[in-house]
Amino acid sequence: MSRPPRFSVAIPTYNRRATFLPQAIDGMLHQSFTDFELIVSDNGSSDGTWEYIQSLQDPRIRYIRREPTMPAGEHFAAIARDASGELYILHQDDDVLHRDFLARADAAFNAHPDAGLYSCPIWRQQHGHGYTSRLMRHRAGHDDMAVVCDEMAVFDGPYAAVQLFDPIRQYLPPTMAMRTATLMSIGGFDPHTTYQSDLTTEARLLFRGPLIYDPRPGGVSRVHPGNFMRTKGRDYRKLFFHNSYIELIAAFEQAGQPWQNLLDEYLDRLNEKEVLACLFEWTYYRAPLELQKLGFAALKRSQKSRKRFYKLCLAKLGLRNLARHAYCHWSKAGEISWSLER
Repeated sequence: MSRPPRFSVAIPTYNRRATFLPQAIDGMLHQSFTDFELIVSDNGSSDGTWEYIQSLQDPRIRYIRREPTMPAGEHFAAIARDASGELYILHQDDDVLHRDFLARADAAFNAHPDAGLYSCPIWRQQHGHGYTSRLMRHRAGHDDMAVVCDEMAVFDGPYAAVQLFDPIRQYLPPTMAMRTATLMSIGGFDPHTTYQSDLTTEARLLFRGPLIYDPRPGGVSRVHPGNFMRTKGRDYRKLFFHNSYIELIAAFEQAGQPWQNLLDEYLDRLNEKEVLACLFEWTYYRAPLELQKLGFAALKRSQKSRKRFYKLCLAKLGLRNLARHAYCHWSKAGEISWSLER
């Protein structure tokens, strides 16, 4: 009986044969670390995806056809259950991984056997402006020498998880690997989470152990008209992100994690512009009121006077977002999940 592969890399895909899928697969097949299986989970495509996979004739590829098409949460849960590798990576079909990503992740897990998650920054396409990336905030602050020497850091799990509240996500699939056993121990991806199953799953994993964080960017997140959120209207996006914050808070509270204290500590390490970016999104999407209050309190602490604080809120958040914040005070709207059929 053959031993399981070190990695299971899962690419959920739907009708991207003619655009991004070949590049995502090519990036995987040219990894410098070769002990992996590549699960291509076809969510009901009708564009010749199966014929393309057959043409590659690579024994590391395992093709699974899903019919009928499944919701995202159910799809993620199903793929994870099919994984046989010790380590698991959820890889979107429109992104690409650095050729050494698996090698780096393997070395990181060998060096830190207690960690359940490994991640690194991802380059984000900015059309007309090249690529951007952002490092996570360590409790001790950034260490320039650690960055230039490619030194990995180990983050306390809950402190790493609370950074998922930041709208500029510092770590996200596909530049993330997790222990399959740890993932299964928390029940895998929650198929009933309707908004960001991957986000809440990452938080639940981090409640079980630390995060190994590598400062080297591990791939490219591509921006294009077919990105999920770019295909949705403004009302859908508002519902999506509003409910995402509610689900993330619920994950912390169910685990008995003091998300308010952790988030307050994290916000104190951000500069004024970064706190304003958080506040803008939390008020715009009418996130739970306690989340908004923490942002305003952090911003107020950073100001020399109350007058400047109010001027900054008016100038950078705008009257509409301030009105949304007031509405949440009055109606408790931020605490209620909204239906997408609303």
